Amino acid sequence: MYGSDVTNRNRANTLYINSVLKNQEFTSGKSIRIDRQKGGTDYQYLTNVEFGNIIDFAYDTYIPLRIKNGSNPNIIPVDTLNQINLGGRDASGTYLIYDAGTVPTDASSNAPYTYNGRRMIDDGSIQIQTAGRDFYFFGINYGAANNIYWNANNAVTFGPIGNPGLVSLSRNSVPAILIGNYDRLSSAVYYSSYLSSNHLFSILAIVAYFSDYYTDTSDFDKGKYQIRLIRELSGDKRQWVEVTVISSVPSPGYSNNPAVTYPSGVDASGTPIDSNSFVIDNTKNSPYDITDGTTFQNVCGTVFSTVSPQAGTSFLYQSDSTGTFWNFSNNSYVPV
Repeated sequence: MYGSDVTNRNRANTLYINSVLKNQEFTSGKSIRIDRQKGGTDYQYLTNVEFGNIIDFAYDTYIPLRIKNGSNPNIIPVDTLNQINLGGRDASGTYLIYDAGTVPTDASSNAPYTYNGRRMIDDGSIQIQTAGRDFYFFGINYGAANNIYWNANNAVTFGPIGNPGLVSLSRNSVPAILIGNYDRLSSAVYYSSYLSSNHLFSILAIVAYFSDYYTDTSDFDKGKYQIRLIRELSGDKRQWVEVTVISSVPSPGYSNNPAVTYPSGVDASGTPIDSNSFVIDNTKNSPYDITDGTTFQNVCGTVFSTVSPQAGTSFLYQSDSTGTFWNFSNNSYVPV
């Protein structure tokens, strides 16, 4: 009936699939656009073979995603995530995750303490399995290379882990996203790598339990953060690092803010030092920030430099597709 029946059939299939996807996005609020077809062979064939209907009106603006104000209401149950075995050992009995710090030990066995049945990590870097999903940081795809780590002193780091004994990361320690960097103790780490329900976003989720080990040796699960590394799979391929504070801790972390005093005190010149007696980087304006491995980006200003973010809140770091240009958005989350 048509000059090229196979061609028209293939094009009609494509039109129909696209129309279903666009209508789903419109219905769910992810889009304000519905595709339009105005006659022509494709439209005739689509109608005649009853593949479906494409609504005959549209707007040119298409917005695939808008971040939302407030706190992410979706806390992932940890029993649905992969738990990293911080106490795993190889055949020789050596711990698979190296701990450069001094974890409290049981005097009777000289073995690291456990908390709620879990070994704890004082100073160490814990690899997070990415399943090869893309995530860029300053032009390098560390996600595809499976080269992303959770630092036990509260930072997401990229590439070589550097000195795992550092408790206060400096601008040139390692490329990192600081999430309350301080002398922490990690009591549990969970993760999952997955696609959003509409398959439009790639997500690497981390749930970290931690404490202010330097000042708190009783409640090792006091701090709980849900961290999601999110990347668009099409369009601008934007990226977000979303932090949702499930529960908080007293100390915000190390910074150069003179309003903050630390139990570790100061050096002979009166400059604040960390618990390893190292001077805190004088360009570190907040313990929540981003460094490319050379320079702090100062995307947060002094936010959270004197007070930890409150429980029940969320905030975002957002970047372009290469992870080069970052900005900070407080009281926000990504609705995927």
